[in-house]
Amino acid sequence: MRYATAPVMIWHLAGQPHRPTLAVTDTPGVCAMCARQCERTAPAKKWLEGKSFTDPKHLRATSDRVCEACAWCCTGKGMDQIRMWTLLAREDKTLPASNPKAVFAADHLHFTSRADMRAVVDTLADPPPGEWAVCIAESGQKHTLPYARINRGAGRWRVRMDALDIDATPQDFQQVFAHVVALRAAGHSADAIEHLAPSFTALKTAADIAAWRHHARQLEPWRSSPLLHLAVFLPNKEHLDEYRTRYPAPGPDRPGDPLPVGAAGQRGRGGDRTGPLVGPGEDRAGDGGVLGDRLF
Repeated sequence: MRYATAPVMIWHLAGQPHRPTLAVTDTPGVCAMCARQCERTAPAKKWLEGKSFTDPKHLRATSDRVCEACAWCCTGKGMDQIRMWTLLAREDKTLPASNPKAVFAADHLHFTSRADMRAVVDTLADPPPGEWAVCIAESGQKHTLPYARINRGAGRWRVRMDALDIDATPQDFQQVFAHVVALRAAGHSADAIEHLAPSFTALKTAADIAAWRHHARQLEPWRSSPLLHLAVFLPNKEHLDEYRTRYPAPGPDRPGDPLPVGAAGQRGRGGDRTGPLVGPGEDRAGDGGVLGDRLF
């Protein structure tokens, strides 16, 4: 099935849930968010404007109506909402079980958190041939799905991570992620890897220094980039050994092909990042202090 937008896809795969508080009525109109002509709509101003959405990029049409799918994705309270979850949608296979607290989990819709990003990593490294979507809840305080897009096939993809759009190819992601995992396993913090400023407490021997230089050299084209920001966020301690097995990176004593230079748009994060979208909290969250003094 071909979907108009990522929110429409998520809502459909979740079983088209109905939220009575949306006040959806039999009022035909064009949805301001997905631009579809729909028979049942709700007032757009009530659900798509205000402090929750300071960035109008989620709007595709000039209209005072919003469809039930888009209104559902943008609203809710407590566990009856989705903005706190990292979401993966793909129809080619049944996905692993979602977090048990997720209310809207389904066979082709995976709700997870940083505690287990394995299904997300596998999809970014090897996308399905059909439609798929990923949005990453870094802080859990911002709407990501309204700004996410549907990817098709295994070519260049885009995922939304809080206020950041990240573009890459599966091949670039695989190689960057593999070198990140190698450095995380060596004891370097996510912040140190993202900005290629080594954690000196992890450089205790000549072999440590050689390993850092080798992997950092491969990551240099992506220093402080959106792709590297994503790659350092995804792995956690519990699954690090599994990632190292599935995504091995050639070390200084294991010759391999050099990492290709990434696209120009991936070399700096500044142009891609926008201001805060919704709610309180830091723009970066969940990865230790700004000094990068925590490994996980």
